[in-house]
Amino acid sequence: MRLSILAFAVCLPAGAAWALDPSFDCAAAESSAEEAVCANPALAELDLEVSRLYDLAVDGPSMYQARLNELRAIQRGWVKGRDDCWKASVPLERCVAESYAMRIDELRTGYADSRGDDDAGTALGPFAYRCDGLDALVSAVFVNTTDSLVSLRWRDNAVVLARVPSGSGARFAQDYADGRFEFWTQGDEASFQTPAGGALSCVEEPTG
Repeated sequence: MRLSILAFAVCLPAGAAWALDPSFDCAAAESSAEEAVCANPALAELDLEVSRLYDLAVDGPSMYQARLNELRAIQRGWVKGRDDCWKASVPLERCVAESYAMRIDELRTGYADSRGDDDAGTALGPFAYRCDGLDALVSAVFVNTTDSLVSLRWRDNAVVLARVPSGSGARFAQDYADGRFEFWTQGDEASFQTPAGGALSCVEEPTG
């Protein structure tokens, strides 16, 4: 499975530029977050993936009216949260990218129908990892857009890490206020580094 994740990643030359329209009309952009998405093709990719997953969930055979109403309300709340990224302590584009990555995670984790057409999208997962010394599974959703990301959740914690160069496997890292997080996958194994201690050895668990 991990080979599929690596093969799915998009690679473009440094400095490459291309036009990509997000799911909304950029002429009617209503927030600095939407303006950032319109100006940054990597963010537009994330927007299109959220829109694709959302539509799959809405139109999926498992959907029913009460849950649809809930999904629509949550999506409206997420849009408001994304648009509040101008208030964040991190750069706007990073906040927007992390907001999209977490929403992709939520849709793929919470709505099985959103995982029904992975060949058409850029996200894979969730995958579960059991890490030595950690009393909870780590859930990982890989977002293989041009600027690849991984969303990690364990217990009540959640981080989004960006892909960084590595000699082998797929390595992701990000600095937070409490320190640096790293997640490095090679085959079905992974290494998870948190600010709290040394690197933890992890193995992917089977999922149903």
